[in-house]
Amino acid sequence: MLGKIALEEAWAIPENFKAYDPTTLAPKGVIGGDLAANLMDVHGTRLTQMDENGVDMMVLSLSSPGCQGESDPDAAAALATLANDRMADEVGRNPARFAGMVSVAMHDPEVAKGELRRCFEEKRGFVGCMVNDFQTVKDKDGKEGMVFYDDKRFDVFWAEAERLDCPVYIHPRAASGPVHEMMWAGRPWLEFSALGYAQRVAMHVLGIVTSGVLDRHPGLKIVIGHMGEHIPYDLYRIDHKLNRARFADMPMRKDRCVRDYFGSQLFITTSGHFSTPALMCAVQEVGLRAVMFAIDYPFESIPNGSVWLAGEYHGLKRMGPTECRVGGIGVREGDKGRQMVEYGLYNESWDKREVRR
Repeated sequence: MLGKIALEEAWAIPENFKAYDPTTLAPKGVIGGDLAANLMDVHGTRLTQMDENGVDMMVLSLSSPGCQGESDPDAAAALATLANDRMADEVGRNPARFAGMVSVAMHDPEVAKGELRRCFEEKRGFVGCMVNDFQTVKDKDGKEGMVFYDDKRFDVFWAEAERLDCPVYIHPRAASGPVHEMMWAGRPWLEFSALGYAQRVAMHVLGIVTSGVLDRHPGLKIVIGHMGEHIPYDLYRIDHKLNRARFADMPMRKDRCVRDYFGSQLFITTSGHFSTPALMCAVQEVGLRAVMFAIDYPFESIPNGSVWLAGEYHGLKRMGPTECRVGGIGVREGDKGRQMVEYGLYNESWDKREVRR
């Protein structure tokens, strides 16, 4: 299928491996070859495979945990600046085929706000922001902790993302040291993609929604990968059990369910989850408007994701990249040259609903 835009595609710089080296877990990944080399490559093998599989554009993001894995606030902020500057340079070499997600350190929401603004207003090529779940922090005694973004002090960051029309992608990362020891040390095969990633991101995202973040910032858009990190499958039970009589102090609007935010403020992608039954479930639960295409390269295969999507499970006709909007995030020149964003796994001739541009 032509016109594909892949939305969650990992990229790395050598400095990123200092906090966490994914090659210690999967030196060759699932696609063969050297994982570190595949992560750092943009214009070589990656682009060749895009050409061979009809991927018009990739949106790159710093490989997890990125800045969220760095406990020192200054070091994390420096990594964000370095990664974003290099990302802008890489994307600028071929802006027709690549765009980028801003990296931010989340120790201080004002610092995160400033970096987001710098990248969107002073740089070219950025269409969103990615945070890798919670931010690792340490207290004065060196004890490790976690910072989550449903706290109201992060409203300044969310407000800036809303103002910039910058979708924020919440991506998984490895568990913190204490959580790893308590939950996963005895069953390490479950900590990562098989279970732990989805569990932790689902908790974080649902915390953001039920804490009223989306209500306070109605223009904010949040994206989660891997077919929604289990949320679509559990959506009935989530809404059914968020009993307002029992949880009267829950800040989320009392006239809304979690389901109601999908397609306008919550979006999911297919990254690393090439299952047609799972997609059909997601479409039925959250709506086609809320589903976007992603691969999760180089942890997943570009051919595998592309062949799966070409199965036409959704009844879309084969069309050229101008009419087909599969992928959900399109890059266009705005009045001031900034790249604009649009959402939805859909086809203009098949789905007549209005698309936010």
